[in-house]
Amino acid sequence: MSTPSSPDRSGEAFIETSSIDEQGNVIDAPARPSIVPAPGMVVAGTYRVERELGRGGMGVVYRARDTWLDRTVALKLIVPTWDDMLAEQKLQHEAKALATLRDQHVVQVYAFGRHGSSYFFAMEYVEGRSLEAILDDYQQRKSLLPQHRALTILGRIADGLDAAHARGIVHRDVKPGNIVIEEDTGRPVLIDFGLAQQSTDPNPETIEGTPLYMAPEQAGFGAHGITVGPWSDLYALGCVAFQLLTGSTPYPMRNMVHLLQAHQRAPVPLASSVHPELAPFDAVLARALAKNPADRYPSCGAFARDLVRVGSPKAAAAPSSEAPPPSTRQPGESSLRPLRVLAVDDDPAFGKFAAKAAELALKGRSVRIRVARSGQAALDAAREEPPDLLLLDLDMPDLDGVDTLSHLRALPRGDHARVVVLSGRVGPQERWKFAVLGVREFVAKPIDLRRLVDTIDGIVERAGWGAAPTA
Repeated sequence: MSTPSSPDRSGEAFIETSSIDEQGNVIDAPARPSIVPAPGMVVAGTYRVERELGRGGMGVVYRARDTWLDRTVALKLIVPTWDDMLAEQKLQHEAKALATLRDQHVVQVYAFGRHGSSYFFAMEYVEGRSLEAILDDYQQRKSLLPQHRALTILGRIADGLDAAHARGIVHRDVKPGNIVIEEDTGRPVLIDFGLAQQSTDPNPETIEGTPLYMAPEQAGFGAHGITVGPWSDLYALGCVAFQLLTGSTPYPMRNMVHLLQAHQRAPVPLASSVHPELAPFDAVLARALAKNPADRYPSCGAFARDLVRVGSPKAAAAPSSEAPPPSTRQPGESSLRPLRVLAVDDDPAFGKFAAKAAELALKGRSVRIRVARSGQAALDAAREEPPDLLLLDLDMPDLDGVDTLSHLRALPRGDHARVVVLSGRVGPQERWKFAVLGVREFVAKPIDLRRLVDTIDGIVERAGWGAAPTA
């Protein structure tokens, strides 16, 4: 959300009070009143500001502490550029609509109110990295995001968008910078609904969003009577999909005028023109990026399902012939659901060692532990019973740790599992490969039992597993 120092603004959000010069460059509007709460300042008598997280066209986001409920929140302060009751009522309606939205792949809004001349949203704080930052890492290494993981992320965000659209909410700024991959779980979360507005808004011609991902009707200021709506978010998701699969946005132009014109009139590029092996995706992406909203998919979910249909690998799709690993139940289980632990290692002795560490770390809790000797057996076990904690070996035949976790994350409740990667190689390369999968804990082999137990203890504390989970 920070403003780049480069004059290139094609990847940055802007609003209608910006203008464009003859060369196609954005001219900044007069600065809005600054919002600079000092750390320690309390907003609305409840939210103690800790530090700034980022800023954009609509305001500033801070990490804050809810002093009543003792939890960390993301606090967005918005300085209005309008001074009329209708606009204020619109923002209040938007806040109410967002507060009713409950989807694990959309950031949750807790509260909305006024603070002086500003408004604030208190939202779920998602600790992790933006998909934009992760893509930058891949670009620096001249590599592409693993296709299976890319399709999973797109599917999860599509689910979140469909849930928002069902409540009349249009995001209007879907892009990698507004998608966070949660640390510990790998859960993709769509954030920053600061540009969102209800799809029935009476003034939908506002040009708001990020030009690299902007639908033709958004880029054209509502030209030809086509307004911004859920179909515009679908187009933006199509741009994100094109980027995740090819490494480039559909129209990678630096000139703003040319970029907006390309979204409105230029032929839809083919993914296969960038990477020939992506030819199966051409028709699916072309439909999502159609100039006329009527020619696009009826929903984001329908688009994501077609992506998976043409792109999902067959390997690991069907259960293996190997029997699912047996579980062990600890004495004294409570009536709550046991904590599910899955240890995966092709060395059976080491798998049992990892399971023993889990027993020690989770002593006194209701626990069910399974040991799998291959990535495929782990996926079979996860289909049958999604794990809460995964102790995963990196170096395994057939499906290695990265492939195994990528497939597991795509399963129902696959974004739920916390993971510890166990490997003789724990360096920057390994950490980079697992970052998009939401892994923060690595333990090097040969493993010290005490260190592994301490690592699991840390996960238990962060996850709030003082008692066994109930669902």
